Amino acid sequence: MEEVMEEVMEELMEEVMEEVVEEVRRSLTTTTDKYPRGSIEDDFNYGTNVSTASVQVRMDFLRKVYSLLSLQLLLTTATSALFLLCAPLKEYVHNSPAVVLVSALGSLVLLLVLFIYRHQHPVNLYLLLTFTLLEAVSVATTVTFYDYSTVLQALVLTCAVFAGLTAFTFQSKRDFSKLGAGLFAGLLILLIAGFSRLWFQWDSSDLLFSSLGAFLFCGFIVFDTFSLMKTLSPEEHVLASINLYLDLLNLFMHLLRLLEALKRH
Repeated sequence: MEEVMEEVMEELMEEVMEEVVEEVRRSLTTTTDKYPRGSIEDDFNYGTNVSTASVQVRMDFLRKVYSLLSLQLLLTTATSALFLLCAPLKEYVHNSPAVVLVSALGSLVLLLVLFIYRHQHPVNLYLLLTFTLLEAVSVATTVTFYDYSTVLQALVLTCAVFAGLTAFTFQSKRDFSKLGAGLFAGLLILLIAGFSRLWFQWDSSDLLFSSLGAFLFCGFIVFDTFSLMKTLSPEEHVLASINLYLDLLNLFMHLLRLLEALKRH
């Protein structure tokens, strides 16, 4: 009797194990069908840097970054053109220095908020739009003090330099992460020198500082283009677009001052 019971129990256990194995197999098959390999890989890429992600994730990240950057530049260019071509608006901003002050302070505050909420979609996109509008107003107000031809030359030069540096960085196998310390030290020196110009002025100061500033932000374009693949995670496309956008704006403003200084000399 005991032997019969043992045989029955063994058969039951075997049947149960077979059913469990079959259920697990069906569960894995269903999960694989529901979530294809690419999407599972994407989930595991969350929080890693872009360079270690799959090819599809890297391409999606770059597409998002440069799409956002293109929209930011389009909005800034359109706003600047409106301020340049609309005489009443141009006169208003010339007589209202508070416009530049409010837009500059507002964009600085939004930049800090954006850094905090950079992972929260779609809040980060709304913040990015507002930040870009404020920056566009600041740039548009500045360009109203320059000739159309000078603004156009600076715009063409900025686009050409950015395209060339971007292509160079993506094709190069060099490690540009070492540029960071030198670039930020140069930026600090440039800021201090800029404040010193409030008390000390000389004839070629605009030419010198605008040249140094343009050269410095060329370096920042290379550094940030390299860093967006090496240090940022795939979900930080908004932060990457802001970095490149600010590099472009600063390069444009320094080239604008450089061209104006060359005209005077």
